[in-house]
Amino acid sequence: MATIERRIKEADFSNLSEPQMSDQDWEDFNEGIVLFNSGKFWESHEAWEEVWKRHPENSRIFFQGLIQVAAGLHQLRRNIYHGVEKHFRNALWKLEPFQAVFLEIDVKSLVEIIKEGQKELARLGEKNLDNFSSRLIPKIIKAINST
Repeated sequence: MATIERRIKEADFSNLSEPQMSDQDWEDFNEGIVLFNSGKFWESHEAWEEVWKRHPENSRIFFQGLIQVAAGLHQLRRNIYHGVEKHFRNALWKLEPFQAVFLEIDVKSLVEIIKEGQKELARLGEKNLDNFSSRLIPKIIKAINST
């Protein structure tokens, strides 16, 4: 836990403006959303990683947060409790600074459902992970007022 606390403390959350997205960035980003929402978590992780690799600015941490949500859900499918717990925790601290909307995504709703998922995870424990409620599997949704 000390490592995560150190990473949070050392993270640079200054200048979290939306990055300049190329056509390829938008294509990969939106493909990641489609894959994620269809339950192809590993594939969405891969699509978002391509965008993340092309961006050096501080706001790239947003893509890492999405990648970690996808990784956590991939671990959930594999019944790996520690992996789900770790990825959800890491995703949250990376996504929370981007609320309520970032890159047209309703980040506030995403953060809320991840937090509910964390509570469910703690309630179920390691042995009952296969009983994780499907209603707590997040979807990436566009914000209503996004352009």
